[in-house]
Amino acid sequence: MRTVPNDLFVYLGLFAVLFSGLIAFYTIVPQNYGPRPQKPHIIIIMADDVGRNDVGFYGSGQIPTPSIDALAYNGIILDRFYTQCSCTPSRAALLTGQYPIRLGMQGLPIRAGENKSLPLDVVTMPQYLKRLGYKTHLVGKWHLGYAHIEDTPLQRGFDSHFGYWNGFVGYFNYTAVYELANDTMVKGFDLFDGVVPAWQERGKYATDLFTHKAMKIIDEHNSEKPLFLVLAHLAGHTGEDGVELGVPDVAQAETRFSFIKNPKRRLYADIVSRLDDSVGQIVEKLDEKNLLDNSIILFLSDNGAQTIGVYENSGSNWPLRGLKLTEFEGGIRAPAAIYSPLFHQKGYVSKELIHITDFLPTFYAAAGGNLEYLGKIDGVNQWEVLSQQKPGKRDEILVNFNEIDNVSAIIMGQYKLVQGRLAFPEYGDYHGDSGRNPEDPPYNFTAVLSKNINQQNRNKIESLRNQTDLSWCRGEKNQPLIDCTEGCLFNLESDPCETTNIIQEEKIIAGKLLGRLFEFSQILVPQQVAIFDPESNPEFYNGTWCTWLDPQFCPKTI
Repeated sequence: MRTVPNDLFVYLGLFAVLFSGLIAFYTIVPQNYGPRPQKPHIIIIMADDVGRNDVGFYGSGQIPTPSIDALAYNGIILDRFYTQCSCTPSRAALLTGQYPIRLGMQGLPIRAGENKSLPLDVVTMPQYLKRLGYKTHLVGKWHLGYAHIEDTPLQRGFDSHFGYWNGFVGYFNYTAVYELANDTMVKGFDLFDGVVPAWQERGKYATDLFTHKAMKIIDEHNSEKPLFLVLAHLAGHTGEDGVELGVPDVAQAETRFSFIKNPKRRLYADIVSRLDDSVGQIVEKLDEKNLLDNSIILFLSDNGAQTIGVYENSGSNWPLRGLKLTEFEGGIRAPAAIYSPLFHQKGYVSKELIHITDFLPTFYAAAGGNLEYLGKIDGVNQWEVLSQQKPGKRDEILVNFNEIDNVSAIIMGQYKLVQGRLAFPEYGDYHGDSGRNPEDPPYNFTAVLSKNINQQNRNKIESLRNQTDLSWCRGEKNQPLIDCTEGCLFNLESDPCETTNIIQEEKIIAGKLLGRLFEFSQILVPQQVAIFDPESNPEFYNGTWCTWLDPQFCPKTI
């Protein structure tokens, strides 16, 4: 029989968490008082391991995503948007505006039971926005550490968090798994309302549950206050054991997507389609509550799809090279679009370089914040670049610098330098369904045109899709794979599929990029290296993953 912690003990602990977080917040974040015009509501909807070719607005019609597409066509499609190549680094970059190398957060994602976390001395996006009067909420995935109570979302600027702390969980049972070297599986429940296990929600489908919780926040939000809501979905990551592609009705999914040859991708398509339903419901709820006209909605994936290998989800980055965990375009050039009625210019494709670190200063500026308070960060304020279609402010992106694996990459203008050998060389190949097969259905324009937010006609939508379609970049015949162990230089403008190494022809440019990589290596904070801590085993804590290094909040039950 499952034992239940004493309620009084739990809620006293929760009060202590909130109080200590309040004290920490006021000592870290600069004061920024003064009257402001009405601030926009900021909504971030993050997909997990969804590839560029898994949504419709980049040219594929295989998986229907009319709600996401409507946001893109009526907002701004980010054609050159870059993330980090895996979950934890991307989320750290998003919330701090800093490259992971400044935080020691580069490298592999945090795994269950590892004592590794976002450094406590770094101020986060929700902490900054709280100083501007925002109510801040996180629904879904955290993945930035939880060994100590101060590592968790309520201590890092969020007023509320409903979701999970690890990298992925089961779509129905919310079980997170760590596999030991001897193939032993360590399992535990990972779904929390704040810091209290949400056992009562077990059995509910994750995408629907997180959508419901986000809609409830919108429903109950005081419209006099600006809202900051992050909905970080589990969809389309694999669930529980790293293999599960959880859908409510397998037979229905297989029938609906029977035209897809890969049976795993049929389930994945259903997951992404339900993710799209979630986006549509969030937009409708914002409209219903009269919040939409003063909202900024960002849709993005945290990295490219994991088409093959560990945690394979059969997503597609086609025609780009590589997948999640690689520095090639397929791993980092993720799908993204931003929508807002506040934009002076919209309904276009942005070809400007945009990095995931840019959203902290961009949203802070949109909210009327003084950018000087952000200090020295890597993110660039892109608000006028996006909202007024002004010239871009970014010419360089540090893609990654992994000093342990000895892999690095950097983009400067149209050029990209990649150096090092991948731990899994097969990840650097070309993978994924094109979504343009004879058996695939034609793109469903009608579904997009019927969306309430849509103001575009079919011709305009076709034009936008053509501008983002990269199906031309591999040519009629697929070129052989290029080894970049000794370094590759690519011209991303003419060769976004990274098929031709021009390092010998452009030695001066390559030298310049190598010089910048060396400069970054000099300021790099060594990545936090962590191993599984046996003391974190959920069997000690009523079957849950919890803040095991803080026994006052996570007492052993056996």
